[in-house]
Amino acid sequence: MIERVVSLEAQKAYEELRSILLENNCRIIMEEPLKSIIVEHGSPSSLSPRDTWKRVSFHLFPDPSGTRIIGSSSIIFPIPVNIITQLIIMLLVFFTISILTQPIIAFLNFSAIWFFTTGIGTAAFVGLIATLTIYENYYRLHRRRNLFLEEVFRLLTQKAGKLK
Repeated sequence: MIERVVSLEAQKAYEELRSILLENNCRIIMEEPLKSIIVEHGSPSSLSPRDTWKRVSFHLFPDPSGTRIIGSSSIIFPIPVNIITQLIIMLLVFFTISILTQPIIAFLNFSAIWFFTTGIGTAAFVGLIATLTIYENYYRLHRRRNLFLEEVFRLLTQKAGKLK
């Protein structure tokens, strides 16, 4: 949650905020003129903290020095499509390697227990990599989810300075 006070009256602050959001390809989900606006920004396939798919809300309140705006941002889709695609490709590669090594293992006359443990080891390894990849990317995205929010406030402050 980020809070800023802009030196514009509520009507002008709302109009400028709305225009900045529309210029940045935001989809308006809900708006209550002069009070709040909720938008969706980004895409599910983005791994960038600025462009990840998120819901951003702004609430405007009158303030003696202008308008106080409280903004918050939350990620909508925690596992971007790119990560899922990479994990599926990794799984297919490990599965292919496992299948290709089975005849070699059989030729070397290893026991059936070896086949079983090789499969479990491969599955555990893929699971560990998948879990770590998802956690690292989600943590990075979640930690920097307010990047777009900060950019909107910076643009709004700049516009307020020019309009004065």
